[in-house]
Amino acid sequence: MRITALLSLLFIWACGTTAEAGHSQNNGSCIDDLVHYQNMEGKRGDAPLFEQSQQWRAKAVEQNVQRNVEKCEEYLEEALRMIRKTDGEYPTE
Repeated sequence: MRITALLSLLFIWACGTTAEAGHSQNNGSCIDDLVHYQNMEGKRGDAPLFEQSQQWRAKAVEQNVQRNVEKCEEYLEEALRMIRKTDGEYPTE
């Protein structure tokens, strides 16, 4: 019984230490960033730079297909920046 409890606590601790707002950056996989963008996309259609953000996302997907993960993550970060609110405001440039 003690071993089961100890393993459970170890598992919970291990899961909790890797969580970073639902996704990680620069981890060698662009898929988590794409999922993060997809989750935000439906909520941020009113962002002034939404259309430009969509273009950056398309560039990121293209880079992901070409297996250029670094560029994919870079382009997605720019796409996310355009639809991310800072202090309750959207960026305007």
